[in-house]
Amino acid sequence: MRHATPRQVCVRVPATTANLGCGFDILGLALQIYNTFTLTLTPEPGWRATLPDGVDLPCDDDNLVFKAAHEVFARVGDKPAGLHLSLDMDIPLARGLGSSSAAIVGGLLAANALVGNPLRREALLDVAVEMEGHPDNVTPALMGGLTLSYAVDGCHAFLPLNFPSDLSLIVAIPDFELPTAKARAVLPPQISRADAVFNCSRTALLVAALQMKRYDLLPAAMDDRLHQPFRAALVPGMEAAMAAGYRAKALGVVLSGAGPTLVALARSESQAVAAAISDVFAAHHVTCRTQLVQASVKGAMVW
Repeated sequence: MRHATPRQVCVRVPATTANLGCGFDILGLALQIYNTFTLTLTPEPGWRATLPDGVDLPCDDDNLVFKAAHEVFARVGDKPAGLHLSLDMDIPLARGLGSSSAAIVGGLLAANALVGNPLRREALLDVAVEMEGHPDNVTPALMGGLTLSYAVDGCHAFLPLNFPSDLSLIVAIPDFELPTAKARAVLPPQISRADAVFNCSRTALLVAALQMKRYDLLPAAMDDRLHQPFRAALVPGMEAAMAAGYRAKALGVVLSGAGPTLVALARSESQAVAAAISDVFAAHHVTCRTQLVQASVKGAMVW
């Protein structure tokens, strides 16, 4: 007996922090900060969105959630004439916490559920990577936890990794936006062999340190030469704030994705780390709010 497809679907998608320093476009971690996307089939034609106050995003089918939904509908040949999107947003826009990835994943999962879930998550992940252009955010957003992405013969693949449950994450979010395109534009087109070897060694060390809980190795393991040194000019006080976090006994401090958010790892010194980073940002005339979060073991959820 075939079950009727729903007329309304809610999808909760976690924020993500990508790179973790050395793992540029490779590593990503889901966080317990969420956006909730509600898609409802409507009798009135047209695709429209109701957005939270102060959110400057398209309200028509140019909205990224709708664009992702269209990809699913196009693949199954079942595009609804009327669709309404409602958003509940806790992931800040353009701060390096995966807001665009959350929108893509939310749209894909919601549309898939509305047509009876014909596509598996692995297929949806391929679409998400194609839309986002890189896998480090969309993979943990969809699958949860800590993920290591790679490609084989042009096909996306990933490996889920354990993230220690005794580690907390301090998220320091400056009050300005930094578009990913701008943060990528400052990166050099080529790097030296020495820098490539440096980041390869650090990425391998980071994976091993997290799996073995060798937290003493994290400061060295999370170092980076591929993106953070070049993006520092876009985030006033970034390097000084990272250094202050380490002085306050953080186990690691990195730029989250393209920035400007910083993410620090700690065990029992979370409040001191948050205060140290916030104070340095303030000294550089950057207003910053801090938040203590845990890793999200589960990825996007549908109901």
